[in-house]
Amino acid sequence: MLRIMLCGARDTERFREDFVQVAAGFEAEVWHYLSGDILHINHAQASWETNSRDTVRNAHVCVFLIVEAYGEITWQTELREALAAGKPTLVFCLEETYRTYQVLTRKASAIRDPDDQRLVDVIREVESERRLTIVPFSYGTFRDRLKRQLARMIQRALGLMEERNKRTAVAQILNETARLSRSELAVSTDIALDEFENKIWRKQAIRALAAHGGTDEESILALLASLEQGVQRLAVELLPRLYVPRPADPEFVAHCVTVANRSADVGLTRRLIPALLAVDLPVAVHAMSTLELVESGARRRLAEALEAHERDLSDPLVVEAACTLLARCLTPESEADWKARCRLLHERLSFRREPLAGEPEQ
Repeated sequence: MLRIMLCGARDTERFREDFVQVAAGFEAEVWHYLSGDILHINHAQASWETNSRDTVRNAHVCVFLIVEAYGEITWQTELREALAAGKPTLVFCLEETYRTYQVLTRKASAIRDPDDQRLVDVIREVESERRLTIVPFSYGTFRDRLKRQLARMIQRALGLMEERNKRTAVAQILNETARLSRSELAVSTDIALDEFENKIWRKQAIRALAAHGGTDEESILALLASLEQGVQRLAVELLPRLYVPRPADPEFVAHCVTVANRSADVGLTRRLIPALLAVDLPVAVHAMSTLELVESGARRRLAEALEAHERDLSDPLVVEAACTLLARCLTPESEADWKARCRLLHERLSFRREPLAGEPEQ
Protein backbone atom coordinates (compact mmCIF):
# COMPACT_ATOMS: atom_id res chain seq x y z
CA MET A 1 0.00 0.00 0.00
CA LEU A 2 1.17 3.54 -0.78
CA ARG A 3 2.38 5.32 2.37
CA ILE A 4 2.18 9.13 2.49
CA MET A 5 3.67 11.05 5.40
CA LEU A 6 2.51 14.53 6.42
CA CYS A 7 5.32 16.57 7.97
CA GLY A 8 4.84 19.89 9.72
CA ALA A 9 4.32 21.73 13.00
CA ARG A 10 1.28 21.31 15.24
CA ASP A 11 -0.76 23.83 13.24
CA THR A 12 -0.94 21.37 10.31
CA GLU A 13 -3.88 19.94 12.28
CA ARG A 14 -6.06 22.49 10.44
CA PHE A 15 -5.46 20.63 7.16
CA ARG A 16 -5.21 17.07 8.42
CA GLU A 17 -8.72 16.09 7.33
CA ASP A 18 -8.09 17.39 3.82
CA PHE A 19 -4.87 15.43 3.75
CA VAL A 20 -6.57 12.23 4.93
CA GLN A 21 -9.32 12.55 2.32
CA VAL A 22 -6.88 13.03 -0.55
CA ALA A 23 -4.71 10.14 0.63
CA ALA A 24 -7.78 7.93 0.89
CA GLY A 25 -8.60 8.76 -2.74
CA PHE A 26 -5.27 7.22 -3.69
CA GLU A 27 -5.90 4.18 -1.44
CA ALA A 28 -2.89 5.33 0.59
CA GLU A 29 -1.93 4.79 4.21
CA VAL A 30 -1.61 8.08 6.11
CA TRP A 31 1.27 8.72 8.47
CA HIS A 32 1.22 11.77 10.77
CA TYR A 33 2.60 12.30 14.26
CA LEU A 34 -0.60 14.01 15.53
CA SER A 35 -2.48 10.75 15.20
CA GLY A 36 0.41 8.62 16.42
CA ASP A 37 0.72 7.00 13.00
CA ILE A 38 4.51 6.90 12.84
CA LEU A 39 7.02 4.14 13.32
CA HIS A 40 8.26 4.03 16.89
CA ILE A 41 9.84 1.77 19.45
CA ASN A 42 9.43 2.79 23.08
CA HIS A 43 12.52 2.27 25.22
CA ALA A 44 14.76 4.25 27.56
CA GLN A 45 16.71 5.88 24.72
CA ALA A 46 13.71 6.52 22.45
CA SER A 47 13.50 9.92 20.74
CA TRP A 48 11.14 11.75 18.41
CA GLU A 49 14.04 12.38 16.06
CA THR A 50 14.81 8.66 15.68
CA ASN A 51 11.15 7.80 15.23
CA SER A 52 10.76 10.53 12.61
CA ARG A 53 13.80 9.34 10.65
CA ASP A 54 12.49 5.77 10.66
CA THR A 55 9.07 6.93 9.47
CA VAL A 56 10.55 9.01 6.65
CA ARG A 57 12.71 6.11 5.49
CA ASN A 58 9.66 3.83 5.30
CA ALA A 59 7.28 6.33 3.66
CA HIS A 60 6.82 6.42 -0.11
CA VAL A 61 6.01 10.14 -0.32
CA CYS A 62 6.72 12.97 2.14
CA VAL A 63 4.46 16.05 2.15
CA PHE A 64 5.87 19.06 4.03
CA LEU A 65 3.41 21.71 5.11
CA ILE A 66 4.25 25.26 6.21
CA VAL A 67 1.27 26.95 7.87
CA GLU A 68 2.51 29.48 10.43
CA ALA A 69 4.43 27.73 13.20
CA TYR A 70 7.95 26.32 13.02
CA GLY A 71 8.52 22.62 13.70
CA GLU A 72 12.14 21.89 14.51
CA ILE A 73 11.94 18.13 13.92
CA THR A 74 10.15 18.74 10.62
CA TRP A 75 12.91 20.88 9.13
CA GLN A 76 16.01 19.76 11.02
CA THR A 77 15.33 16.03 10.90
CA GLU A 78 12.53 14.95 8.56
CA LEU A 79 13.34 17.16 5.55
CA ARG A 80 17.02 16.31 5.65
CA GLU A 81 16.32 12.60 6.04
CA ALA A 82 13.82 12.68 3.16
CA LEU A 83 16.27 14.38 0.81
CA ALA A 84 19.17 12.15 1.86
CA ALA A 85 17.02 9.06 1.27
CA GLY A 86 15.85 10.36 -2.11
CA LYS A 87 12.19 10.33 -1.12
CA PRO A 88 9.70 12.00 -3.49
CA THR A 89 8.92 15.24 -1.67
CA LEU A 90 6.22 17.91 -1.91
CA VAL A 91 6.40 21.26 -0.07
CA PHE A 92 3.28 23.39 0.48
CA CYS A 93 3.11 26.83 2.07
CA LEU A 94 0.06 28.87 3.09
CA GLU A 95 -0.13 31.92 0.79
CA GLU A 96 -0.44 34.34 3.70
CA THR A 97 2.66 32.90 5.31
CA TYR A 98 4.60 33.07 2.06
CA ARG A 99 3.67 36.74 1.59
CA THR A 100 4.88 37.39 5.14
CA TYR A 101 8.16 35.70 4.25
CA GLN A 102 8.59 37.90 1.18
CA VAL A 103 8.04 41.03 3.27
CA LEU A 104 10.45 39.85 5.96
CA THR A 105 13.24 39.07 3.47
CA ARG A 106 13.16 42.67 2.26
CA LYS A 107 13.97 43.86 5.79
CA ALA A 108 15.99 40.90 7.01
CA SER A 109 18.34 43.01 9.13
CA ALA A 110 15.38 44.43 11.06
CA ILE A 111 13.81 41.10 12.11
CA ARG A 112 13.47 40.91 15.89
CA ASP A 113 10.90 38.15 16.44
CA PRO A 114 12.59 34.69 16.71
CA ASP A 115 9.56 33.03 15.11
CA ASP A 116 9.81 35.37 12.11
CA GLN A 117 13.51 34.61 11.82
CA ARG A 118 12.86 30.85 11.89
CA LEU A 119 10.22 31.26 9.18
CA VAL A 120 12.66 33.15 6.98
CA ASP A 121 15.40 30.59 7.62
CA VAL A 122 13.16 27.62 6.78
CA ILE A 123 11.73 28.98 3.52
CA ARG A 124 15.13 30.29 2.45
CA GLU A 125 16.66 26.85 3.02
CA VAL A 126 13.88 25.11 1.13
CA GLU A 127 13.85 27.51 -1.82
CA SER A 128 17.34 28.96 -2.15
CA GLU A 129 19.62 26.32 -0.67
CA ARG A 130 17.73 23.10 -1.40
CA ARG A 131 16.21 24.46 -4.65
CA LEU A 132 12.84 22.84 -3.88
CA THR A 133 9.64 24.19 -5.42
CA ILE A 134 7.10 25.48 -2.90
CA VAL A 135 3.43 25.08 -3.86
CA PRO A 136 1.32 27.93 -2.41
CA PHE A 137 -2.25 27.25 -1.23
CA SER A 138 -5.11 29.01 0.53
CA TYR A 139 -7.50 27.64 3.13
CA GLY A 140 -9.92 26.47 0.44
CA THR A 141 -7.46 25.02 -2.05
CA PHE A 142 -5.13 22.69 -0.14
CA ARG A 143 -7.10 19.55 -0.97
CA ASP A 144 -7.14 20.22 -4.72
CA ARG A 145 -3.51 21.35 -4.82
CA LEU A 146 -2.37 18.23 -2.97
CA LYS A 147 -4.44 15.93 -5.20
CA ARG A 148 -3.03 17.55 -8.34
CA GLN A 149 0.58 17.33 -7.16
CA LEU A 150 0.25 13.68 -6.12
CA ALA A 151 -1.33 12.85 -9.49
CA ARG A 152 1.56 14.52 -11.30
CA MET A 153 4.01 12.60 -9.17
CA ILE A 154 2.35 9.31 -10.07
CA GLN A 155 2.28 10.33 -13.73
CA ARG A 156 6.00 11.01 -13.55
CA ALA A 157 6.62 7.66 -11.87
CA LEU A 158 4.66 5.85 -14.60
CA GLY A 159 6.73 7.67 -17.22
CA LEU A 160 9.92 6.45 -15.56
CA MET A 161 8.53 2.90 -15.50
CA GLU A 162 7.76 3.19 -19.20
CA GLU A 163 11.31 4.38 -19.90
CA ARG A 164 12.72 1.54 -17.81
CA ASN A 165 10.64 -0.99 -19.71
CA LYS A 166 11.85 0.38 -23.05
CA ARG A 167 15.47 0.19 -21.97
CA THR A 168 15.05 -3.35 -20.67
CA ALA A 169 13.52 -4.44 -23.98
CA VAL A 170 16.32 -2.83 -26.00
CA ALA A 171 19.00 -4.27 -23.72
CA GLN A 172 17.86 -7.77 -24.69
CA ILE A 173 18.87 -7.22 -28.32
CA LEU A 174 21.89 -4.91 -28.00
CA ASN A 175 24.16 -7.77 -29.07
CA GLU A 176 22.02 -8.32 -32.17
CA THR A 177 22.71 -4.94 -33.72
CA ALA A 178 21.03 -5.78 -37.05
CA ARG A 179 17.68 -5.94 -35.26
CA LEU A 180 17.84 -2.43 -33.81
CA SER A 181 15.40 0.06 -35.32
CA ARG A 182 15.95 3.82 -35.41
CA SER A 183 13.86 4.36 -32.29
CA GLU A 184 15.73 1.56 -30.50
CA LEU A 185 19.03 3.18 -31.44
CA ALA A 186 17.76 6.38 -29.79
CA VAL A 187 17.08 4.36 -26.63
CA SER A 188 20.56 2.85 -26.97
CA THR A 189 22.01 6.36 -26.91
CA ASP A 190 20.10 7.10 -23.70
CA ILE A 191 21.47 3.90 -22.15
CA ALA A 192 25.03 4.70 -23.20
CA LEU A 193 24.93 8.23 -21.77
CA ASP A 194 23.26 7.44 -18.44
CA GLU A 195 25.94 7.48 -15.73
CA PHE A 196 23.64 5.52 -13.38
CA GLU A 197 22.79 2.79 -15.88
CA ASN A 198 24.10 -0.78 -15.81
CA LYS A 199 27.73 -0.69 -17.00
CA ILE A 200 27.38 -3.79 -19.16
CA TRP A 201 24.32 -2.32 -20.89
CA ARG A 202 26.20 0.93 -21.49
CA LYS A 203 29.11 -0.84 -23.15
CA GLN A 204 26.79 -2.94 -25.30
CA ALA A 205 24.94 0.22 -26.33
CA ILE A 206 28.20 1.92 -27.35
CA ARG A 207 29.16 -1.06 -29.51
CA ALA A 208 25.69 -1.03 -31.09
CA LEU A 209 25.98 2.67 -31.91
CA ALA A 210 29.42 2.10 -33.45
CA ALA A 211 28.04 -0.75 -35.56
CA HIS A 212 25.22 1.48 -36.84
CA GLY A 213 27.30 4.40 -38.08
CA GLY A 214 28.12 6.22 -34.89
CA THR A 215 26.40 9.07 -33.09
CA ASP A 216 26.54 12.87 -32.76
CA GLU A 217 29.50 14.88 -31.45
CA GLU A 218 27.74 15.94 -28.26
CA SER A 219 27.03 12.33 -27.28
CA ILE A 220 30.59 11.26 -28.10
CA LEU A 221 32.08 14.01 -25.97
CA ALA A 222 29.75 13.02 -23.11
CA LEU A 223 30.99 9.42 -23.38
CA LEU A 224 34.62 10.59 -23.40
CA ALA A 225 33.90 12.51 -20.19
CA SER A 226 32.14 9.57 -18.51
CA LEU A 227 32.91 8.93 -14.85
CA GLU A 228 32.96 5.19 -15.61
CA GLN A 229 36.50 4.34 -16.74
CA GLY A 230 35.46 1.27 -18.75
CA VAL A 231 32.85 3.27 -20.67
CA GLN A 232 35.32 6.08 -21.33
CA ARG A 233 38.01 3.73 -22.60
CA LEU A 234 35.61 1.83 -24.85
CA ALA A 235 34.35 5.09 -26.37
CA VAL A 236 37.95 6.04 -27.17
CA GLU A 237 38.73 2.67 -28.74
CA LEU A 238 35.62 2.85 -30.93
CA LEU A 239 36.06 6.53 -31.75
CA PRO A 240 36.83 5.94 -35.47
CA ARG A 241 33.43 4.23 -35.81
CA LEU A 242 31.48 6.44 -33.41
CA TYR A 243 32.66 9.67 -35.06
CA VAL A 244 31.98 9.47 -38.80
CA PRO A 245 32.43 12.99 -40.32
CA ARG A 246 35.40 13.14 -42.70
CA PRO A 247 37.42 15.27 -42.73
CA ALA A 248 37.21 15.58 -38.97
CA ASP A 249 36.39 18.85 -37.26
CA PRO A 250 39.71 20.17 -35.82
CA GLU A 251 37.86 21.57 -32.78
CA PHE A 252 36.38 18.15 -32.00
CA VAL A 253 39.78 16.45 -32.27
CA ALA A 254 41.37 19.16 -30.13
CA HIS A 255 38.68 18.63 -27.50
CA CYS A 256 39.50 14.91 -27.44
CA VAL A 257 43.15 15.76 -26.78
CA THR A 258 42.05 18.08 -23.95
CA VAL A 259 40.02 15.25 -22.39
CA ALA A 260 43.12 13.02 -22.40
CA ASN A 261 45.29 15.76 -20.88
CA ARG A 262 42.82 16.26 -18.03
CA SER A 263 42.44 12.55 -17.28
CA ALA A 264 44.46 10.76 -14.60
CA ASP A 265 44.01 7.52 -16.56
CA VAL A 266 47.19 6.96 -18.59
CA GLY A 267 45.42 4.17 -20.47
CA LEU A 268 43.05 6.75 -21.94
CA THR A 269 45.88 8.65 -23.66
CA ARG A 270 47.42 5.43 -24.96
CA ARG A 271 44.11 4.41 -26.53
CA LEU A 272 43.33 7.87 -27.89
CA ILE A 273 46.52 8.18 -29.96
CA PRO A 274 45.84 5.40 -32.52
CA ALA A 275 42.11 6.18 -32.46
CA LEU A 276 42.57 9.84 -33.45
CA LEU A 277 45.12 8.99 -36.13
CA ALA A 278 42.58 6.54 -37.58
CA VAL A 279 39.87 9.23 -37.57
CA ASP A 280 41.83 11.84 -39.52
CA LEU A 281 45.61 11.57 -39.78
CA PRO A 282 46.48 15.20 -40.74
CA VAL A 283 44.08 16.78 -38.24
CA ALA A 284 45.16 14.42 -35.45
CA VAL A 285 48.88 14.98 -36.01
CA HIS A 286 48.44 18.74 -35.71
CA ALA A 287 46.10 18.45 -32.70
CA MET A 288 48.56 16.23 -30.82
CA SER A 289 51.04 19.09 -30.62
CA THR A 290 49.32 19.87 -27.29
CA LEU A 291 49.09 16.26 -26.12
CA GLU A 292 50.93 15.68 -22.84
CA LEU A 293 53.57 12.96 -23.27
CA VAL A 294 54.98 12.69 -19.75
CA GLU A 295 54.25 8.96 -19.60
CA SER A 296 56.62 6.64 -21.50
CA GLY A 297 53.81 4.34 -22.59
CA ALA A 298 52.08 7.23 -24.37
CA ARG A 299 55.32 8.18 -26.15
CA ARG A 300 55.84 4.60 -27.27
CA ARG A 301 52.25 4.32 -28.49
CA LEU A 302 52.57 7.56 -30.45
CA ALA A 303 55.83 6.47 -32.12
CA GLU A 304 54.35 3.09 -33.06
CA ALA A 305 51.14 4.65 -34.37
CA LEU A 306 53.03 7.14 -36.56
CA GLU A 307 55.21 4.31 -37.84
CA ALA A 308 52.09 2.38 -38.82
CA HIS A 309 50.88 5.42 -40.80
CA GLU A 310 54.25 6.22 -42.36
CA ARG A 311 53.07 5.60 -45.92
CA ASP A 312 50.16 8.00 -45.45
CA LEU A 313 52.40 10.87 -44.34
CA SER A 314 52.89 12.88 -47.52
CA ASP A 315 51.81 16.46 -46.91
CA PRO A 316 54.94 18.48 -45.98
CA LEU A 317 53.19 20.32 -43.14
CA VAL A 318 51.89 17.06 -41.70
CA VAL A 319 55.33 15.48 -42.03
CA GLU A 320 56.83 18.45 -40.20
CA ALA A 321 54.30 18.12 -37.38
CA ALA A 322 54.95 14.35 -37.19
CA CYS A 323 58.69 14.97 -36.90
CA THR A 324 58.06 17.36 -34.02
CA LEU A 325 55.98 14.72 -32.24
CA LEU A 326 58.65 12.05 -32.80
CA ALA A 327 61.29 14.38 -31.40
CA ARG A 328 59.19 14.74 -28.23
CA CYS A 329 59.11 10.94 -27.94
CA LEU A 330 62.93 10.70 -28.02
CA THR A 331 63.63 11.53 -24.40
CA PRO A 332 67.14 10.98 -22.95
CA GLU A 333 66.06 7.89 -21.03
CA SER A 334 67.54 4.45 -21.57
CA GLU A 335 67.18 3.27 -25.18
CA ALA A 336 64.38 0.82 -25.91
CA ASP A 337 63.46 -1.10 -29.04
CA TRP A 338 60.58 1.23 -29.85
CA LYS A 339 62.85 4.24 -29.43
CA ALA A 340 65.33 2.85 -31.91
CA ARG A 341 62.52 2.42 -34.43
CA CYS A 342 61.21 5.87 -33.55
CA ARG A 343 64.66 7.36 -34.21
CA LEU A 344 64.88 5.67 -37.59
CA LEU A 345 61.39 6.85 -38.53
CA HIS A 346 62.29 10.38 -37.49
CA GLU A 347 65.35 10.25 -39.73
CA ARG A 348 63.36 8.90 -42.68
CA LEU A 349 60.66 11.54 -42.37
CA SER A 350 63.22 14.28 -41.87
CA PHE A 351 64.65 13.52 -45.31
CA ARG A 352 61.15 13.75 -46.84
CA ARG A 353 60.03 17.02 -45.30
CA GLU A 354 60.60 20.35 -46.99
CA PRO A 355 63.33 22.50 -45.39
CA LEU A 356 62.14 25.40 -43.30
CA ALA A 357 62.94 28.98 -44.26
CA GLY A 358 66.69 29.58 -43.79
CA GLU A 359 67.37 25.87 -43.30
CA PRO A 360 69.83 24.18 -45.77
CA GLU A 361 68.33 21.54 -48.04
CA GLN A 362 69.14 17.96 -47.14
